[in-house]
Amino acid sequence: MEVVTLSRDEYLESVQKLSHFENLKFLKNALDLWDNYYSWENFPPIALKVNNRHVTYLFYNISKNNKYLTINNILTPFKYRRNGYAYKLLKYLFSSVKPNKIERCKLYSVNNSIKFYNKLGLRYWGVTKELLYYSDFKMPEDIKEIEEINYEGSTDEFNDVELEDIYKKLKDNANSFDEKEIIIHKDCLKLMKSRFKFTDLSNEINKRDLK
Repeated sequence: MEVVTLSRDEYLESVQKLSHFENLKFLKNALDLWDNYYSWENFPPIALKVNNRHVTYLFYNISKNNKYLTINNILTPFKYRRNGYAYKLLKYLFSSVKPNKIERCKLYSVNNSIKFYNKLGLRYWGVTKELLYYSDFKMPEDIKEIEEINYEGSTDEFNDVELEDIYKKLKDNANSFDEKEIIIHKDCLKLMKSRFKFTDLSNEINKRDLK
C-alpha cells in the first residue's frame, strides 16, 4: 500500500477501465476542473495504490497564502469501497501538508459522501445550488482531530468578508432545487441532523447586518 501522484496521462490511463456511471461522472468532473482551473503540475492528484491498482483518488489544492487546503474531489470506485481507503488517503494528505502550516480546510461534499464525512465528524454550513454540502473548519494536526474541531467551531471564526463569501455560496439554501434534488436534499438533512448549520450561518449574517 502506497500513495502516488498522478499526471494527467497517468490519471486517464488509471481510470479508463472504470465503468460505473457515478464513477465516470466524478472522474469527468475532476478532469474538467483540473484542466480548466487548477494545475496538474502544481497540484497533481494523489491516489492510494494497493496490489498495483489505484483504489482511491483525491484532488486538492492549497491557496497561495496557505490559508486554505481545499479538498475538491475524493473517490473510491465502487468495487474498492468499505476498506477504509478514503480515510487512509485523507490521513496521508493531512500529514503531508503539515509543513505548509495551513490555517483552514474546506470541502464540498456530494450527497453520496455524507455518511463518510459524518463519521469523520464534519458539519456543513449549507448547500450550494449544485447540491454540494460545504464544510469549512480549522486545519487539524491529524485526521482524528476533525470531529472535536468541528464540534467546537462556530461562525465567530470568520471575519465579515469570509462570512459574506460563504453565505453567497449557500444563501439559495435549496430554494431553486427541482423535485428530484429536493428529495435528495431531504434525505441528506436526515443524515446530517444537527450537523447542518445553515441556520447558524444565517443568524450570524443577520446579527452582523451583512445582508
